[in-house]
Amino acid sequence: MFLAFFAALREARVPVTPREFLDLMRALEGDLADESVDDFYRLSRALLINDERNLDKFDVVFAEVFRGALTPAAGVEPTEIPAEWLRRAIERTLSPEEAG
Repeated sequence: MFLAFFAALREARVPVTPREFLDLMRALEGDLADESVDDFYRLSRALLINDERNLDKFDVVFAEVFRGALTPAAGVEPTEIPAEWLRRAIERTLSPEEAG
């Protein structure tokens, strides 16, 4: 799957080098993504994108390649996020002024 991701980025004309791809693989071996799709997205974007003009292309390729990882498994019903979790996330992320 990761090689397909690299190939799709190259096909979309995102200038990704084999060295950058290997750096991403080493980072994954070091558990820098915490086995989360969101963490992997942020890590791969930070390591593979060197020019902000390529951010949109990266996002499109990522969504296409990892589409199955972003959707619930068959037969699993999505559940609502508890309001308490959302409140805590807002408190950790936003200042009181931003949270409004």
